[in-house]
Amino acid sequence: MWGRSGGYGRYGFAPATRHGGFTVDVTASGGLRPDLDTSGTLREAAPEEVRRLGPALFDEARRSRAGAVSRPEWSWRRRTGAALLPGEEWEAPTVLVHRDGAGEARGLVAYTVDGKWSDRVPDATLTVTDLVATTAQARRALWAHLLSVDWVRRIEVPDAAPDDPLPLLLRDPRAVRPLPHPADCLWLRLLDLPAALTARTYPPGLRLALRVADPAGHVDGVWLLRTGADGSAEVTPDGGPADLALDAAALTALHLGGEQASRLVAAGLATELTPGAARRADTLFRTTAEPWCPDHF
Repeated sequence: MWGRSGGYGRYGFAPATRHGGFTVDVTASGGLRPDLDTSGTLREAAPEEVRRLGPALFDEARRSRAGAVSRPEWSWRRRTGAALLPGEEWEAPTVLVHRDGAGEARGLVAYTVDGKWSDRVPDATLTVTDLVATTAQARRALWAHLLSVDWVRRIEVPDAAPDDPLPLLLRDPRAVRPLPHPADCLWLRLLDLPAALTARTYPPGLRLALRVADPAGHVDGVWLLRTGADGSAEVTPDGGPADLALDAAALTALHLGGEQASRLVAAGLATELTPGAARRADTLFRTTAEPWCPDHF
């Protein structure tokens, strides 16, 4: 299943997030739309300041999107050149911190510029190695800076969320092109179904009975998912008829909102047992932001 049935898939794992990058033709982009709020201040930050501000900024940002995992303290040391592996090379990036009108840090961006020239004309590529923003204004201000760096003709973002808003911020969204070879990133396996499904929120007032096949027995059975007025959920074993049949891996793919039940049904990976069940599941598991794991491991 999902191309890795010889490995993760046969044990009930499934890809829960996907990632891919993009490039920006700076000249063709025309820059940011003029009506955007890019308020706040930007200042270059030394590695010590990044290690001090970065963890709290990233932790706040990751809580707004399913799929992101925490960054331990050692990872910030690695990102700032303070804890490299034997033989590992590190190019110190430029790091800018955005602060709002009250002086609070709301974002940071780290990038390198290759300084390339072609036929005596600047032809540099700027590569974004990290971009963290907790407000829309911070993200726009950071991008306004990136699009204004001297001699840069292209910006490359090797990894970005599937629904990154940058194209819509530009005068010409067509200046953004996806990089080749997008791939899955975070693979999950559900072991405690009530704990997993009640850890997230849902649209209120919905009910769905799931028949889950799990040869390992962890989540096998019929489970009734009911959502309350506050978006919380109750998940209980159920002896009644099911609405949707699928295996543990297919349910895992749905869990963070990165897959659609209707697509699984079309692919033969789920079966509707009552009319409209797949559409109801799509509504239940959909998330406002697509799941994304910005850190690979």
